[in-house]
Amino acid sequence: MSIHTSAAPQNPDTVPLTLAHGGQVIRGTEYRPVDADSAAPCILIVHGFSDSSVGPQRLFVQIARRLVAAGAIVRAYDRLGQGVSDGEFEDITLRDEVEQISSMVRTFAADRSTPVHVVAHSLGAVESAIVAAQLPDRVASLTLWSPAGVVVDDITVKNEIQGQSLDSVAQNGGLDFGGMWLGQAFIDDIRDGIDVYAAAAGYGGPVEVAHGTEDQIVPLEYGRRYAEMLPNATFAAISGADHAWSSRSLREELLTRLLEFLDLSTNSESTRQ
Repeated sequence: MSIHTSAAPQNPDTVPLTLAHGGQVIRGTEYRPVDADSAAPCILIVHGFSDSSVGPQRLFVQIARRLVAAGAIVRAYDRLGQGVSDGEFEDITLRDEVEQISSMVRTFAADRSTPVHVVAHSLGAVESAIVAAQLPDRVASLTLWSPAGVVVDDITVKNEIQGQSLDSVAQNGGLDFGGMWLGQAFIDDIRDGIDVYAAAAGYGGPVEVAHGTEDQIVPLEYGRRYAEMLPNATFAAISGADHAWSSRSLREELLTRLLEFLDLSTNSESTRQ
C-alpha cells in the first residue's frame, strides 16, 4: 500500500471549518468521501509543536486522503498561533492547547453523534492524551505518533527546548524558534507543575503508540512510557524512523498500521505486527 502511486486516492471533498476559542478563530478542514456514509468513522488529526494541519512535508494531508479513501470523515485544525488560525505563537500554552483540542473533539463528536478517533503527533499527541482522559466517552481510540513527553524534562530539567537554551527567555521575553517567537507563557506553563503522564492516565480506551528509533527530538523511552502506563495500549518502535517520518516507506508503514488499528484496512485478514 503506497501513499504516492499511480493508483493514489481520488481527491476528497473538503469543507473549511472554524471554532471560536477565547475570542479568536481556530481554522481547519474537513475531508470527506464524496458519498459519505452516516456511519462513517470520524477521525481527528492533531498536529505537533509549531506545525500545522498540513503536517511535516504534507504528512497529515497524505494520511487524511488515505483515510477518506477507506471511508472515514477526517478533520484537522491549526491551533491558535499556528497555520492559518488566529493568534500568535508567542501566546501559546500547553494547557490552552489542551482546551482547544477538547473543543475540537466535543464539536466533532456532537456533529456526528459518535465518538472520535484521535490521531496525534508530537506535542499534539501529549495534549490529545490528556484530552482523551478528560473525555473518555467522546474518544473512541487514541493513536500517538512520536509523543513528546520529553517537553517537561527538557524545560524543567535541561532548561532547553529541542536543543535550544532557554537562558535568554527571561531577558528577552521569548525565544526565536525557527522564525517563530516562542513566548514566556509556554515556558511558565510547563514549569507550573504539569505532569503530562499523570494527566493522561485515566484513558482506558484502545491506544497505539508508534515511535521512531532514530527520533532525535523525542527519545524512544518517552513514547514507550505511554504504552506502559495506559492499560489498553500497544507500542511499536519503528526502525529507522525520525520524528517527522521523513520517507515514503516510513509513512507507508505508519499508514498501514493506522488503517489496521482503526479496522479500515482493505485486507480484513491483516493484523498488526
